[in-house]
Amino acid sequence: MKRFLYILISIVVLTGLAIYNYNAHPWIDVAQCMNDPENYDGKIVEKFREPMIGKILNDGFILKQKHGQSIRVYADTSGLKTGEYLGLTARFHKEGYLEAVKIKVSKYRRYKIWLSVIPVFFVLFLLIFNLKFNWKKFYFELKNNA
Repeated sequence: MKRFLYILISIVVLTGLAIYNYNAHPWIDVAQCMNDPENYDGKIVEKFREPMIGKILNDGFILKQKHGQSIRVYADTSGLKTGEYLGLTARFHKEGYLEAVKIKVSKYRRYKIWLSVIPVFFVLFLLIFNLKFNWKKFYFELKNNA
C-alpha cells in the first residue's frame, strides 16, 4: 500500500508540474504578443508551435505555426526554402510582425523524431517479454523463462 501511495503522489506531482509549465512558462509566444501588442512591443519571442516557412517574400517570409496564427517575419531569406522547419528567435513589433534575430533551419526534423522513437519501442518490447507485474506486491518481476 505504501508503494502505491508513493506512485500516486509522484503522478500527481508530475501532473501538477506539467500543468504549471504549460500555464506559467517564462517564454513569450506570438499569441500573447498579438493579444496585447502595445505591452509586448520590442520583446523577444522564442516560443513557437512547430514553426515552418510558409511563403518566402523579398524581405522575409510568412511563418506558419501548428494550431497557431501565421505571422510575417522580416529576415534574410538566403538559403531558406518553403516548408522547412526552423528554430527562431525574433523581436515583436506592435504593428503585427516579427524581426528575426536568430534563425536555424531544422533539417530532417520529422525523421529525427521518428528515429528517436525506435529505442522506446525496443525497450518496451524487452520489458513486455521479460517482466510480469505482480499485483499482490505491486511491482514488476522477471518472468521464469527470462
